[in-house]
Amino acid sequence: MNCSPQRHSTKFGTPVDYRLTLYGVHFVFLSIFLCVVSITLQVIGFTAISTVCARCSFILFLIFIAFSLSNQIFIAPRNSSSYNKWLEFNPVENLNICVVMTAYNDEESIGISVKDFKTREFVGEVIAIDNNSTDKTSAIAEQAGARVYRESIQGYGACCMRALKEGLKSNCNVVCLVEGDGTFSGSDLKKLVAYLENADMVIGTRTTIELNTPDSQMNLFMQYGNVFMAKLLQLRFWKVRLTDLGCTYRIIRKDSLARIIERLTITGNEFLCEMTLAALEENLKVIEVPLSLKKRIGKSKGVGGNIYKGFMTGMRMWRLILFN
Repeated sequence: MNCSPQRHSTKFGTPVDYRLTLYGVHFVFLSIFLCVVSITLQVIGFTAISTVCARCSFILFLIFIAFSLSNQIFIAPRNSSSYNKWLEFNPVENLNICVVMTAYNDEESIGISVKDFKTREFVGEVIAIDNNSTDKTSAIAEQAGARVYRESIQGYGACCMRALKEGLKSNCNVVCLVEGDGTFSGSDLKKLVAYLENADMVIGTRTTIELNTPDSQMNLFMQYGNVFMAKLLQLRFWKVRLTDLGCTYRIIRKDSLARIIERLTITGNEFLCEMTLAALEENLKVIEVPLSLKKRIGKSKGVGGNIYKGFMTGMRMWRLILFN
């Protein structure tokens, strides 16, 4: 029997999309909610209304069954043979990484971040994208050894897209996207690189609490909120394991990035969800790796640990996952 790993194929095929099953799960949530309401009404004596809620709960559960079976019987079999979810082995020859950093008023951290990544093995170049900073971010990044570009369109997603496009223009064969706020460590780059021979894109997860400093932005709401949204996306495709849709730190093969770059349009904080979704829709193989997370240097300009901003970003991610 041949037990050797399969070589990476350039035939990507069509992904299996379990969107109907994902819709059905939402009906399950509603069914459970109505079931609890029904029991509560029964206890306090509103028997008639309780019966109506119970029947509605049962109908919603039947809808879930219908959606799931339809997805499994009529949709999944048509595409299941076009995607190989098992082991592939495709080392990157002459690995040369271009690190592209997003920055906005990060004069306190950008120099430290640039130097941290420039010293790492296989890093050929560091590019910093200044998203209309009003401080010395650009000057400090240049002094630290980065090539700096300014992105005039304001927004985290706009900054990320510009960074990735500049990465595509470089002489590298792998692009690493990361924030320049000091939350991520250049030493973790080796963790991402280690899995690239088995994937097209390797993304980090910040939800492994043992790897977070106590003062990092990953409070309980952010941790479990990211896990919940990631599992929704995982449920839609079933070919990936995800626990974090908001982690910037990721590496992607240059040819794989070229496949998805035109699909990326979101300028807001939900950009990373769109990027992961685009990769899965293009049938790229995505692997997630736990990374360390530190307290950011300076003031957060994005979601940070803000519960309201986190909730609104989560709702935009939810809309992307269900309807994009």
